[in-house]
This record gives sequence, C-alpha cells and structure tokens, in this order.
Amino acid sequence: MRIDTHVHTSPGSRCSQMSIKEYLKATNDIGLSTICVTNHGEIGDYEILRASAPAGLHVIPGVEISSPDGDFLVFSTDMAFLGSLNAVQALPGRSARPPDTAVVWAHPFAGNPGGAGASKEYIRGIAGGVDGIEVFNGNWPDEEASALARSIAHENGLAELGGSDSHRLDSLMRCHSIFTRKITNAAELVAAIMDRQTVAARALKKG
Repeated sequence: MRIDTHVHTSPGSRCSQMSIKEYLKATNDIGLSTICVTNHGEIGDYEILRASAPAGLHVIPGVEISSPDGDFLVFSTDMAFLGSLNAVQALPGRSARPPDTAVVWAHPFAGNPGGAGASKEYIRGIAGGVDGIEVFNGNWPDEEASALARSIAHENGLAELGGSDSHRLDSLMRCHSIFTRKITNAAELVAAIMDRQTVAARALKKG
C-alpha cells in the first residue's frame, strides 16, 4: 500500500498552505486509506485529523524535528513522547526513545547537491541513530543525493522511504512510500520501517 509519510498541514505547520479540511478532501479524492501528518514539533493537527477522519481512513501521527545534524521524522505509538518534541532540538538518542518508535532521516543533503562534502564520519553518525532514510523527497529532486541515500540505506540496513514533504495540495503523493504490508496504525508503520518492508517511490508522470 502507498502512504505519503511526510506531510505538513495548517495551522500546525505555519509554513503549510494546506488546511486539515483540504487534506482530508484530497485524501478522499485520491482514494487513500492511510495517511500521515508530520508537522514541525506539533501534534495538534493530528488530533483534529483523527477526530474528523471518515470511517475507514486511518491517520498516523509523526513529528518532524530540525537539529544541527539534520531533519528527522519521528513516528511513535507514545503520544506523550511525540508531544514532547520541539520543532528545533537535538534528535533524542535511542536510549531516550520509547519502544515502538522509528526515526527517518528526512531529505538528507537538502540544498547540498549530490551530498557533496558530507564526510563518512557524519553519515555514519547519523545512520547509526535512525531506522530509515528518505530516498525520495518531493522538495529536493536530487538524483545524486537520492543515489547516495540509497547506498546509505543498503550499507546500514535502513528502510528506504519516500515523502512528498507536501505543504500544498498539488504536491501530495509526488513522492511516497510503498509498504509491503497493510498499515492502519502507528505500531504497524513503525514495525514495517524497522523490518525494512518499504520501497521509496515517485508519482507516475501524467501523459
């Protein structure tokens, strides 16, 4: 099944132009059964989405944090933990994360074409603290960086994911993740990432 694992909504993410109502309508129009919301240090929009979602639509919470080492998507079954995360902070170490939590390295090397200059020590340090990596990101269509991200996944046993990083309706699902099992809640999403049951994908070009 296909899930866009990197989505920002308004008002939770001030940089987003996509309201909760618009996101839900687009979800219905596309025909999705499971969606994620990964606002910057915020879970309030998730609570509204969950309460507003029609029967049969599953909503999975996540939080994006920005750190001096990069940006990360955090998924967990522990809502108190997700709610404690800030938009800008260091990534909590593995020992500080509750069980059933997965971390994805978001848009690695964004703005750094091809990942040029990223040292092996830096990459090794980040890779050791995450469970997955975005191979495709809708806002950073960098083929060389994607190839480097894929090699990092292979070398470090990380799940490969895709996310639109959408802040607007017209960019939903332009990059997304294909899961080889059915995902209906955070526990199943985390388990699939941990088991590397994911494939990074881009939307098919029209015409």
